[in-house]
Amino acid sequence: MYPCLYVDEILRLIFRSIEDRSTLCALARTCRAFHEPAMNLIWESLTEFEPILRNLSSASVVSKSGARPCLTLSRPLNDNDWNIVRRLSSRVRRFRVLFDPVPHYLNTALPWFGCLTSPQDPSSLFPNLRELSFGVSVNLGMMNTEDVHGKFPTIIRFFRLLLKPHLSALRIDIPGAFYAHLDLPSIPALCPNIRILSMAAPTFKLDGAFIPDEVVCLMSRLVSELCALETVKSDVTSWDFLSTLAQVKGLRQLWVHLPYQLSPAPECPTGDTFPQLRILNIRANSLAPCIDLFRWTSFGNKVAEICVYFSESEDDNDPAQALVDISSLISSQYKTLESIWSIFLDNSPYNYPSSTSPRPMLEPYQACHRLRVIALETPCNRTLTDNDLEKMVTVWPLLEVFHLFQHGKKYLPVQLTLRGVAALLLHCPKLTQFTLMFDATKGTPRFNSGFNLPPVKYMGVCKSPVSANSDVAAYISTILPYLETIGVGEYSYGGHWRWISTQHQRRPGVVTDMSPARLYSLLHADTDNITSHRGRKWQWRFGGD
Repeated sequence: MYPCLYVDEILRLIFRSIEDRSTLCALARTCRAFHEPAMNLIWESLTEFEPILRNLSSASVVSKSGARPCLTLSRPLNDNDWNIVRRLSSRVRRFRVLFDPVPHYLNTALPWFGCLTSPQDPSSLFPNLRELSFGVSVNLGMMNTEDVHGKFPTIIRFFRLLLKPHLSALRIDIPGAFYAHLDLPSIPALCPNIRILSMAAPTFKLDGAFIPDEVVCLMSRLVSELCALETVKSDVTSWDFLSTLAQVKGLRQLWVHLPYQLSPAPECPTGDTFPQLRILNIRANSLAPCIDLFRWTSFGNKVAEICVYFSESEDDNDPAQALVDISSLISSQYKTLESIWSIFLDNSPYNYPSSTSPRPMLEPYQACHRLRVIALETPCNRTLTDNDLEKMVTVWPLLEVFHLFQHGKKYLPVQLTLRGVAALLLHCPKLTQFTLMFDATKGTPRFNSGFNLPPVKYMGVCKSPVSANSDVAAYISTILPYLETIGVGEYSYGGHWRWISTQHQRRPGVVTDMSPARLYSLLHADTDNITSHRGRKWQWRFGGD
């Protein structure tokens, strides 16, 4: 065997490219040189504790009619069992545990949970854990309250057993009423190196209460004492909590969920607030608190990406003007902005404020010349013209992604034509994907072939009208030679767009228009892993969970 294959670092790099777990298991049995690197990768990420317990001689699987199979132990753990648990848990770097308290699982799993909470040496369990995601199902709120409160402390003891000094990422997702059991103030001393923190709460109510105010205060204290903190995601927001976050010097990425109403905003924090913040993601149940937040304070001069994912509420007096106000506030405060997403949440396309149009929402961002990504969701509007679009895009030469998600009636006439699309391509040479609603039936304008065409691979057309016209097909093939996918709105001109695709030299696929959330996840696919704030296994997705 080549000498380089005896180097663990080289083997780890090679083995990480293997996605099939069975292949890693085969490599672990191949030779001594392969055993340790392969075994470390096999056990590196764990989504439940049962795989470790299955290696014990006393373990068995219990199945009952109508219930999922559960693992149980026939006797308490002996010394040999503990040695196996310690050896395997020492390889785990990432652990995601979800306590799902359905009755059958609760009765069979809790005994071995109880054994694990009383180890001979607590420090020997998961000593190398780096990332922990601890969750409790919302089903907990549906169970007998006395039964739940009697057994939940066992789960909390197990959670505290997992808090290790080397932990760098912690995600907590439990019903709000139980946050008080976690002893939040003790976490900084147990895990001083946490860089990524997520505190989520299922929307299901338990005994009519969400997270108590006193627990929110403890969360503020927790955040203030984590000196290495870089990323925070919180489903619980208060002005006091935001004021504390404003003083966290190393904070680079912030996700917050705003309720329908916040109390009147206090005075702006003094000093250098959010000095290192780069990414701001806001999910709001109403437009009003979102405006209050942007008026309350600036999020620093280094913010490069802002995503606002919101709903329209009955409390919003003039939602159309509120949308424009949000655009104006963002563009006036963040001149170096590189990415802006402004997307509706849980609203019917027919309920969007009809007076809002892409143009007034877009115009404020002409002050942000570094924009690489613009994605705005608006109702369909017929006032945006080719000249309007061309005038605006000339100030965004770095633009790579441009989406105007327009919703409305099935066949609403629009002023934008293929000339506007050509202008977008002319002035944005780095463009890779865009979504526009335009009329492709109004002829093909003259095209200057003397410039380099941008590498556009995705074109969303919403409900853009088009006909099976060979001139239109040839024109689209000419201005979009690298096209791979056409996103078409439902119940629109899908058949005609499919015919257009068959005439294109690359035969792009035609799919139902991808949602803003889907396009957002594709744009950030390079960071989609468990260590990332957007990781699939952590379920930290666009606009929150």
